[in-house]
Amino acid sequence: MFKFWKERKEPTQQPEEANSSPENASAEPTPVNRSIVREALLFVREFIIALVISLLVTRFIFIIPLVPTGSMIPTINIDERILVDKFTRRFTPIKRGEIVVFPCPDTPEELYVKRVIGLPGETVEIKETKVFINGELLDEPYLAVDTLGRYGPYHVPEGHIFVMGDNRNYSKDSRAWVTTNYVNLNDISGRGIAVLWPLSHIRSLR
Repeated sequence: MFKFWKERKEPTQQPEEANSSPENASAEPTPVNRSIVREALLFVREFIIALVISLLVTRFIFIIPLVPTGSMIPTINIDERILVDKFTRRFTPIKRGEIVVFPCPDTPEELYVKRVIGLPGETVEIKETKVFINGELLDEPYLAVDTLGRYGPYHVPEGHIFVMGDNRNYSKDSRAWVTTNYVNLNDISGRGIAVLWPLSHIRSLR
């Protein structure tokens, strides 16, 4: 009788019982945990892909700079953002009348937005409130004001352009720079093709 009671009080533990303890059971990933990890990995992967695409786009294809001044009024207003095409400038020549973005020769850390007026090899002169290219009057339907003052003649070097803002009398441009009066074609960041922001102001610049 005593022997039977002792055997009942001290049962022998089976090997299988050690493996089924609550601590070991909780260490194994559940289907829910695996699903959360998988979703997190997918999110990280998609974020990295989106970031790389964004960097490539802004480096080689488009930028969307803010225009902080009124030098291009009425074409571009203060605090509007414009879409700048960085890609096609590598394959098509810059033309007169296009809007271009470039580092200012006097302050290269600043991007300027101006209109192309004089092309390589041309002579630009401002007189009698008008602009003349090689002695011929330039038609400028985008202007809202006359061009005051007398400037030039400027002889545009090869590989360079002469630029001015559309708000002609309140624009720091090729007429006013100290370093040089011209923009090197290799320094042009791209062409302005549209106003994108504010959304109510969306319009083409071509």
